[in-house]
Amino acid sequence: MSAEKLPKSDLVLHGHFGKDHERRYAHVPFDVPAGRRQIHIRYSYNDQIDSDPTLGGGNTLDVGLFDERGIAESSPGFRGWSGSEKMAFTIDETWATPPYRKGKIEAGRWHVLLGPYKVGPRGCDWKVEIWFDPGIPAPKYPYFAGVGHVVSLPSARAGWIRGDLHCHTLYSDGDSWPIEMLDSASAAGLDFLGVTDHNNVGHQLAYGPGGNGLPIVIPGIEVTTYGGHWNAWGTDRWWEFREPNAKAVERTIRAAAESGAVVSICHPKPFGPPWEYEGVSGFHAVEVWNGPWAQQNVASLAFWESLLRRGQRYAVLGGSDTHYLHGRDLAARDADLLGTPTTWVHVGDRRSVATILEALRLGRSFVSESPRGPQLYLEADRGRAGRVSIQVRDGAGARLELLTDVAPPVARVVVGDAWDVAFDVPGGAGYVRAQLVSADGVVRALTNPVWAEHL
Repeated sequence: MSAEKLPKSDLVLHGHFGKDHERRYAHVPFDVPAGRRQIHIRYSYNDQIDSDPTLGGGNTLDVGLFDERGIAESSPGFRGWSGSEKMAFTIDETWATPPYRKGKIEAGRWHVLLGPYKVGPRGCDWKVEIWFDPGIPAPKYPYFAGVGHVVSLPSARAGWIRGDLHCHTLYSDGDSWPIEMLDSASAAGLDFLGVTDHNNVGHQLAYGPGGNGLPIVIPGIEVTTYGGHWNAWGTDRWWEFREPNAKAVERTIRAAAESGAVVSICHPKPFGPPWEYEGVSGFHAVEVWNGPWAQQNVASLAFWESLLRRGQRYAVLGGSDTHYLHGRDLAARDADLLGTPTTWVHVGDRRSVATILEALRLGRSFVSESPRGPQLYLEADRGRAGRVSIQVRDGAGARLELLTDVAPPVARVVVGDAWDVAFDVPGGAGYVRAQLVSADGVVRALTNPVWAEHL
């Protein structure tokens, strides 16, 4: 039986959300009889609009599912969340619609998770239809042959590798399978790939560990709340996303960090969506660069800079936020291509998930516009106190800016494709950082700060 030719549903749930319920989740209970092997769920609602934060005047309703093991924070009963991307999904003992988890269908009280992200003027009237054992066959996943060709890139300095920390597949709101994303990252010349589907970790098994010619897979998740998103890498579990209260968000961020994950605020810029949790702490880094620089990343840079000037030591990183490998004009100027931007990390002679996470945690990294560079290395001058050494590769003609918290930026034009220079740091500076800027004001690369005690 195909999902398109189903008989009348076994159960129908319905209700209404008013404006006062916007951005607050509801858990709608239903009972699963004993002896079932498959559940199919379909939902609908009025005045449907896209989740794009620039759109208004209608409804956007997110959906997820918990089984009989409960809805508590970190519950093993969490079967998945697909936002508003999928209007129907199937859970079977042997397979499930990505990003949902397959597994035994136990009898008991299950819950459909509904999240009215947007509620329009007429309110949101919703309906959930449920079928038990409709006999929907497992989909035939397409064979993917791989792209084969790997681009030739400029070499990095010894001990440095390059990667992309932010991407999405069919396990959330992307258009490709994990193996396609990993193969495309390999073709782009990346050494590692951070995998961060929304509120799910099921994609991690689909990627595998990488290696053997493919990029190293950094297991991750984009925790997607109604007040902002944050990434966690080095974790294999879901983290609480339903409670948008700032104290609850900070508690979860700190729990993830204490578990060993590297945590970063995602795209704190207009339509990022922005980060609305003023004063929340406990994370390691800020995704200052998300997609091509022109996509309002200047706002994220200002956000990060304001934290640095308050003495808060958060590392900088970047991620392309790639969603699409098919069916779009990927040559468009604002396309989110893998490696746009690229994060470079120093791991020495040990390439592993652990060494990459440690480099990100400690800020041993910089960000560039693409896997080709330009490369920008900043370090304390070992021969003279109060001085920094900078090496620029493939940045000829760009303006090198040295920034501190106590003096106006110092700028020099980069000469040649391999350029070394040293600068004296103004007295009293709490930190110094560097960035490369094109003639038209577009940032091409930026570094983490060197803090005063290391100068």
